[in-house]
Amino acid sequence: MEMTAIETASELPMDFGMAEGRVRTLIPPIDAFLGGLRPGELSLIDSSDRLVFHLVNMINVSAVREGLRVAWVDGGNSANPYELTGICKRLRVRPEHALEEIVVARAFTAYQMSALVEDMLPQQLEEPGVVVVSCFADLYQDVDMAWSEAEQLMKRGFAKLRELAAQGHVVLVTNYGPEKLLARKGLRDMAYGAADTLLKIEARGPTARLLLPREGRGMQYRPVAPAQTTLDEFWRR
Repeated sequence: MEMTAIETASELPMDFGMAEGRVRTLIPPIDAFLGGLRPGELSLIDSSDRLVFHLVNMINVSAVREGLRVAWVDGGNSANPYELTGICKRLRVRPEHALEEIVVARAFTAYQMSALVEDMLPQQLEEPGVVVVSCFADLYQDVDMAWSEAEQLMKRGFAKLRELAAQGHVVLVTNYGPEKLLARKGLRDMAYGAADTLLKIEARGPTARLLLPREGRGMQYRPVAPAQTTLDEFWRR
């Protein structure tokens, strides 16, 4: 089943995220489609559309708005404080507060990524919060690293992320560029197998196609500019 949506009003209740302990994107049609990110689960977004970066920013600010701390490991140099600030203004969240509660660590090698996931993340979240690992697979594509070593590091990383999810955290892993998960034998199976929820996003010109393949559901989505307030948000103020 497939539906088409733009960022307009939906029947999603205002307390949808908090009532279920889930973290929303605060984009009504996507929240209605996806159902929010659940504590205790590892969610994977595999995307060929840059919408994935906007969703990560929205999820992070949404989490802060709900009183959660965010630990974000960025493997693709995608964390942008200016974009986060714009979204904070859109959602009426104090930027300085959000930037204090969103702890960002950038990795530039596979070894740094592994150290941050295995050692830094557990230290950053003493209470249930949100763990984000963006562009997880990127740094393990290094031609100078044997795939056997990269594979073991990634398996350890996914095991640690699943352990964090089991502790009650919301865990989100992203991949930008589906071909990256096909570059090495068994990589996509490893990533998909670690995920409790799999969301695929396909670029379709001005729209994006969102798919929940395990549930057989999809939607066409036409986003607005990241910092632009939608009609739905305006009426809810």
